[in-house]
Amino acid sequence: MPPSAVRWRPNKSPRYCRLVNNSPDLYAAIRPDLVALASALVERSDKLLRERGDFLPHAAVVTDDGKLTMLGAMCSTSKGFANAWHILPMLHDGLRSMANERQLRAVAIAECVEEIPGIAKTRAIKVHVEHQRVYTIAFYLPFSQDAEGQYIFENSISVQAEPEIKVWTQGF
Repeated sequence: MPPSAVRWRPNKSPRYCRLVNNSPDLYAAIRPDLVALASALVERSDKLLRERGDFLPHAAVVTDDGKLTMLGAMCSTSKGFANAWHILPMLHDGLRSMANERQLRAVAIAECVEEIPGIAKTRAIKVHVEHQRVYTIAFYLPFSQDAEGQYIFENSISVQAEPEIKVWTQGF
C-alpha cells in the first residue's frame, strides 16, 4: 500500500449502533472475516478514488475455507455505461448466485455514498458486510478533498445494519 493510501482500522466494536445481535462473543468470532472484507474493499476503493475521483460498487466474499475473493460487475458492451444504481443489483444477484454454488462465510459490497444515514451528510466509502452467522454491519469511512485535491480520510464509523444483499435471509 503506498504511503499516501488510507490505512483503515476497524473499531474494536461497532459504535453508533442499533444493536440487533450484540453478543460480544459473536462479534469476536466473526471479526476476522469483517476486517478481512472491509480492509480489502477499502484499499481497493481508496485506490480507485485516488485514480478516478470516484468508483463503482465492487464486492468481496470470504469462503468457508477462509479465502477472500474480490468481485465486480460491468456492462455487457465495450461502449456501455454503468452507474451505481445499475451495478448494485447485479452485485447482489451475483453474490446470491455465488452462495448457491459454494459455501460462503461472509459477503460485502463497497460503494461511494453521499451520506451516513442519521449521522452526517458527507461523502464516505461504505462497506456493507453480511455474515452467515446473522450479523450485518456497515462501515463508513468519511472523506473530503483539501485545496490541492488530496483526499483526507476521517475515523471510520460502524453501524449495525439490516441485510441488503440477503444471501442468508432469503433462503438462498
